[in-house]
Amino acid sequence: PSSSPAGGQSSIQSMLQQEKEKEKEKGMDVSLQLIMQGIQDLKMKIEDIGKNTQNTEKRTENIEKRMENIEKRMENIEKRTENIEKSTENIEKRTEKTDENDENIQQMMQ
Repeated sequence: PSSSPAGGQSSIQSMLQQEKEKEKEKGMDVSLQLIMQGIQDLKMKIEDIGKNTQNTEKRTENIEKRMENIEKRMENIEKRTENIEKSTENIEKRTEKTDENDENIQQMMQ
């Protein structure tokens, strides 16, 4: 009879120990779930950053293309301006010749 209470106590202690271990496991499970959730959140944020980076790269490419187009337009404007200046010079030269011819004709008529 004296051994049975000790045996009963030992089984109670082992049950208590098992309960403690179960509680620890539950706590570890919760911690693990929180860690996994944190990892998922980080993955989502990294994906968002990747998408934002791609969008920024596309925008940068578009801006560069626009800049190239603006430069081409500026070059075309410069060429047109040069052509207009040449045309103006030619008109001025012809006008001078015409004026000279007019003077010559007037002198001949006198």
